[in-house]
Amino acid sequence: MRNQRGVTLMEALIVVTIIGILAAFGFPAMTKFLQTQAVRSASYDLFADLVFARSEAISRGTTVSIIGNSTTDWKQGWVIRENGGGSIIRTQSARSATINFTASQADVTFDRSGRASANMTFNIVPVDATTNVHMKRCIRLDPSGRPKSAEGSCV
Repeated sequence: MRNQRGVTLMEALIVVTIIGILAAFGFPAMTKFLQTQAVRSASYDLFADLVFARSEAISRGTTVSIIGNSTTDWKQGWVIRENGGGSIIRTQSARSATINFTASQADVTFDRSGRASANMTFNIVPVDATTNVHMKRCIRLDPSGRPKSAEGSCV
């Protein structure tokens, strides 16, 4: 009797076929997972920067603005500046994920008491319009300047 080493061609083809079948079933679930994570990541970053800008305005005793890099398309990133057009405090780069990230206006300014210049809404959703509510995020600024985050689109 001969000692056998390795696998036969038939065994290798069966393993490759099984991996292909498992990947075909897992791909749609992975795509939705990645979309959900992209929306959550963008909303967490924006929420943190809104809180940061408000606290900087209060601690510095001056106005601090968050300005979108491209009017109301905040997917292109944003900048936090002291005194509106003053020194840059923090920047956020553009997002490469397939999300729609829009705002009701191009910028918001916090005064030295932390109040926002306007009631502003941010809508962050995957590009696929047929997604579930739990995959969408809405961030609203109330007049006091505090952000509120909720699942679903802004109405």
